Amino acid sequence: MDTRPKMVAEARLFIRLALLSFAGFVFYYAHLFFGVLDNAFLFKALAVTFLLATVPLPIIAVNNKKLFPELTSGGKTLITFVSILLLFHHFLMTFVFVLFLQGERVF
Repeated sequence: MDTRPKMVAEARLFIRLALLSFAGFVFYYAHLFFGVLDNAFLFKALAVTFLLATVPLPIIAVNNKKLFPELTSGGKTLITFVSILLLFHHFLMTFVFVLFLQGERVF
């Protein structure tokens, strides 16, 4: 595969996974505050799905030095830091959802 199409494909994958992970924020807090899902299995499965979609983000950000070539080193560091924070957040929320919540809203 040529380098340019490979770079574009990896950037698209990163952006799609990031959008899916940010949709996880909406899911987590919509369920915590409003209790949008009544099925406990469904909301636990969605929590695990959002976590699994977030796992590759820091890996791609750290290992791919040519992900966004126009960014400076500070911008690349910021993307890496935000993706690690997003993974940490989703891990903690999934932990709480799967182990403690029973399908009802919290607040």
